[in-house]
This record gives sequence, C-alpha cells and structure tokens, in this order.
Amino acid sequence: MSVGMTQLSSSSPLRRQHLADQVLEYLREQIANGVFPVGSKLPPEPELMTRLGVGRSSLREAMRVLEHMGLVEVRPGDGTYVRMPTPESEPLGQRLRRAKIFEVYEVRRTLELECMRLAALRRDEQEVAQMRQALRDREAAMIAGQQKAFIEADLTFHMTIAQATKNSVLADLYRAFVTVHGDAWMKASEVPGLVESTGQRLHEQMADAIEQQDPERAQRLIEHMLAASVDRFQEIVHDDGESVTQDR
Repeated sequence: MSVGMTQLSSSSPLRRQHLADQVLEYLREQIANGVFPVGSKLPPEPELMTRLGVGRSSLREAMRVLEHMGLVEVRPGDGTYVRMPTPESEPLGQRLRRAKIFEVYEVRRTLELECMRLAALRRDEQEVAQMRQALRDREAAMIAGQQKAFIEADLTFHMTIAQATKNSVLADLYRAFVTVHGDAWMKASEVPGLVESTGQRLHEQMADAIEQQDPERAQRLIEHMLAASVDRFQEIVHDDGESVTQDR
C-alpha cells in the first residue's frame, strides 16, 4: 500500500529527512487510529519498506523517533511492538483520535459548561456580533438543507463562545476537541431529532444570556441542550459498539 511517498526517494540528506518525517507521521496515525493497536507487533521491516515505498534508512529513522516517543518498543531478535503512550509523550490531537466518541462528548460537555460561564462574564461586543452572525448562518443553512454549512456555522458559534472566555488554554482545548472530531459532530447531526431538540431558538437564548452577562442562565441553557442531545447521541455510540453511562 503506497501512501504517495515513493516519488520523494532521493540521495539528498534533506529529502531523506523529509521522507522520514512522512513515514513517522503515517505510522503515528496508524497507531492512533488503531490500525496497529497497542500490544501488536508491527510488520517486519522489509514489508513496511515495500508497503510505504521507502528505503531502510528513512524507515529506521522514523522508528527511532517512535521509540524515543515511547510509542513502540524494539525487542532485538523478536520485532517491534506498539506501546501504550504516556500522557506526556502523546500529542493531544493524537490522544483524541484514539478516544471513544462518548469519552470525547463527556469532556466536551464539561468544557461547554465552563465556556458558557466565563463567556457570559467576559464577552465583548465584537464576540456577541460574531455569535449572532454564526446563528444567522446556522439558520440559513438549516432552512436550505445544507448539512455541512449548518455544522460549520454551529461550530463557529460554539468556538466563538470559547474565544469569549478570554482564556486561551480553554479556547485551545475546545478547538482541539471540535477540530479532531468534526466528523463525529457531522454524524451527530444525522441522528433523527437531534437538530430539532437542540434548535435555533435555544441557541439564540444562549446568545441572549451571554450578551446579558447572565452566567447562571447561560449554563442552564447549555445543560438543557446537552441533556436533549445525549439521548439521540446514544444512537451513535450504539452503532460504534460503545457502552454509555451518563449521570444526569
């Protein structure tokens, strides 16, 4: 299986390093996505070289980096095995990609509540205007039946709320969640009744509460939206074979 890297083979040290970086990124993604699960043995070196269309030096350089990151363990005379990464060695985006959908949803729920509270206390007029525009775009896309545009406008609304917290770490965490799992939010919008139960009027009320700097009301409204979402969301995790526990 070529991953479009064969054209980069070169005797240039710079090109060899660039190729090794691509091999590294490919293998990291395969590990994060469970293609090579924790505890499994990677294919032997000749097979990986053929599969990726790369030379031994590029592959070995990538493997050295993976070992240094704690993602693989090289056992002399046996082979290379995938390890469970330690929290400090694994990028957040990679950790999110291998998380269960409902795990991500539960953490996003926690972030949403704090984002609403802080946004109501700290928002400025420009951010309120951005929220209102996102809601207009959301409604127009919903009426037109444009699912992708609807999801993009909905995420813009929620990410603007995160930005309005004036807490860059919190905003970055929220952005990481919705960016990595954009496909999951797209899938969620396909669940019957989900869009209606978390409808336009409710989102407009959330924007009202933030504009009026009422953090308690803002949190009550997001709780209402999340409670309405979770029942429909169960259909997604059921399809993915995940068990769901929810305290409400």
